[in-house]
Amino acid sequence: MSTTGIGASVLRREDKRLLTDAGQYTDDLAVAGQTYAVFVRSAHAHADITGLDVKRALAMPGVLGVFTGRDLQAGGVTPIPTLLAERDAGMKSIDGTPLPEPAWHVLAIERVRHVGEPMAVVVADSLAHAHDAAEAVIVHYVERPVVINAKAALLPSATPIHADLPVNNRAYDWQCGDASATAQAFGAAAHVTRATLVDNRLVTCFMEPRAAIALWDAKTERLTFHAGLQSVHALAENIARILGLRTDQVRAISGDVGGGFGTKIQAYPEYAVIAWAARKLGRPVRWTSTRSEGFISDAQSRDHQIDCELALDAGGRILALRAHSITDLGAYFAPCIPVSTVSNMQRIISSVYAIPSIHLRVTGAFTNTVPINVYRGVGRFEGVYTAERLIDQAARETGRDANTLRRLNMVRTFPYRSATGATYDSGDYVARLDEAIMLGDLAGFTARREESQRRGRLRGIAMGPYLEGTGGAPQEFAEVRVLPNGMVEIPVGSHSQGQSHETVFAQVVAERLGVPYDSVRMIMGDTDKVAQGIGTFASRSMVRAGNATAEVVDLVIGQGKQMAAHLLEAAAADIDYVDGRFRVTGTDRSIGLFEVARAAAAGELPPSFRTTLAASKMHENAAFAFANGCETCEVEVDPDTGMVEIIALSVVDDSGRAVNPAVVHGQMHGAVVQGLGQAMFERTVYDPTSGQLLSGSFMDYAIPRADEIPPIQIVSRDIPSPTNLLGVKGAGEGGTVGAPAALIHAIIDALAPLRVKHIDMPATPERVWQAIIRAHP
Repeated sequence: MSTTGIGASVLRREDKRLLTDAGQYTDDLAVAGQTYAVFVRSAHAHADITGLDVKRALAMPGVLGVFTGRDLQAGGVTPIPTLLAERDAGMKSIDGTPLPEPAWHVLAIERVRHVGEPMAVVVADSLAHAHDAAEAVIVHYVERPVVINAKAALLPSATPIHADLPVNNRAYDWQCGDASATAQAFGAAAHVTRATLVDNRLVTCFMEPRAAIALWDAKTERLTFHAGLQSVHALAENIARILGLRTDQVRAISGDVGGGFGTKIQAYPEYAVIAWAARKLGRPVRWTSTRSEGFISDAQSRDHQIDCELALDAGGRILALRAHSITDLGAYFAPCIPVSTVSNMQRIISSVYAIPSIHLRVTGAFTNTVPINVYRGVGRFEGVYTAERLIDQAARETGRDANTLRRLNMVRTFPYRSATGATYDSGDYVARLDEAIMLGDLAGFTARREESQRRGRLRGIAMGPYLEGTGGAPQEFAEVRVLPNGMVEIPVGSHSQGQSHETVFAQVVAERLGVPYDSVRMIMGDTDKVAQGIGTFASRSMVRAGNATAEVVDLVIGQGKQMAAHLLEAAAADIDYVDGRFRVTGTDRSIGLFEVARAAAAGELPPSFRTTLAASKMHENAAFAFANGCETCEVEVDPDTGMVEIIALSVVDDSGRAVNPAVVHGQMHGAVVQGLGQAMFERTVYDPTSGQLLSGSFMDYAIPRADEIPPIQIVSRDIPSPTNLLGVKGAGEGGTVGAPAALIHAIIDALAPLRVKHIDMPATPERVWQAIIRAHP
């Protein structure tokens, strides 16, 4: 195997730059003549705006402009486009009605619907002047009643958040599967397990706060927009829509990005506002979110309440699964969240199990909270967590071993079509479970539990199988350019936020093109340099963009054979390509790849040939590649305090063919820790009366620290996917999807001697202690 090709754990190219303070994030940029934006945000969760007085702010030193929603509306700014994907997918509610689309103005005009919603922006010559002037803006409110819970919002008596919805505060009511067949299966069941699960709301804590810089060129009538993004092309299209520009008038650029996780996909209100202000003032405008702003303006995530049940026959075979999730969407539809949530839940609700009948219903509700958007494992987590919690509970209720019950019901033959229409492409779920049991040393657990008991501690262990449909949107763009100077450029529509694109894409091209790894350079994150693109999300970069790149390499080789045939005076059919050289079959006559590129550039080929050796393609493949695996979590609980210590965590993972195993393992580490964060640490709390975010800083909102996470063992058992040329499956989200169930089940296992049967996420010490007290009042 090559030391730099596919399958090699090549050291990341990005690391030297990022670890030596040479990264280039948006806030690191400085442009001549730049100005600073500060937003005036709502102090109330639900109120009418009866007055906005900006006179004093306008008169303050250094202030260049103070703008309100009315100013932007008069300037042609339209609301944020929110349901483009849903309309394309034809998504409707059960009653056949299309999804309503309440207007989400970039600056609130008549009413605010969550704390932190922007109402005005101050632009000044310094950040200090902008802050001072923002504090001088006077807002008059008339408060309205607040609703912060999705179930409460759907009650007929709840205060309407948006006018003229078909059903009060209901965003959609969607279903899939066969309700009738599922009901019949439940009627014939020997045992039914029922549960209500809380999928807790999360604040997205990317390391790099959101930031943006907008520059308007009056001569060319073009906007240049810098921000940390997951898709520069989507941002350019949406900013153009909002501002009434052509897409080619917007150049979006994204340098290094310090984490995205899904929530840096959307066109946020602040982005459109500073873009408009830059055009209005004729000066560059920059804005960087503070961490406090981020807590009340960055899209949040999760927040489902799931009523679910599982039907078993007398032998333990699963007959059916039924679930109804009520999901909180926050104050507005964030772009793509409805279709992403329901399509992924539909795809994954069966998890790794062969369940004959399924009925899934998802109801979305608007509330007076920060809008929800996609986040690592969206929909996939909800599906896997529901199935795993039900199976673990069913095993306890029927006196069965949970892993035996899992093994009995796992999918064993592929391709497998689930009851909700997903086609699982490949894997060996039973083997992953059995390997995880061995890796977690389940056989030696009894002795470890006894040792804990001697110290007054309770010990538990549990498994967390997972499934992750990777690939997302079916298209992605790639281009390959062979340059006369001995370099290969690969502009790709996917964009890195830590996924090692610069390394792994170079590995793919170097191996398939037979050129040195160091000769390959990736280009991404600039709409002027990459012709098209979809972006990075849904564990799709290698599944879509990697395969796009491999396909384009083949096109370049085919084009090069035609050129080489002319230069070698042979028929194209007689040209082979091996190790970077075109060779006439059966002879020693050959020419190198870069020699062909130089000949083309020098005009040594007929006019029918191009002067460049390059090709591009928008790859398209609707098939998903299903990554899968199993996590083992072992915990120790202090029954006096409820404190949980994660003793060990291991993962057996199938992410298909690993381009770079070290990168895959790094992705798994990060994914697992984010899953553990949701399960044990992260709790978003709104005051039910005022709608204020009570967990509005890291003083009140906990995320995992390094000293709270044990070393994570990862074993790769990669089964190539038959759905794509490279045989890859996405590796970015499986760990997040599987970790919470493994941790919660391990805690329940530890507390089983105390007759604790259920605990909701996050399993904080307080919540664990309360569960113990309830079981022993």
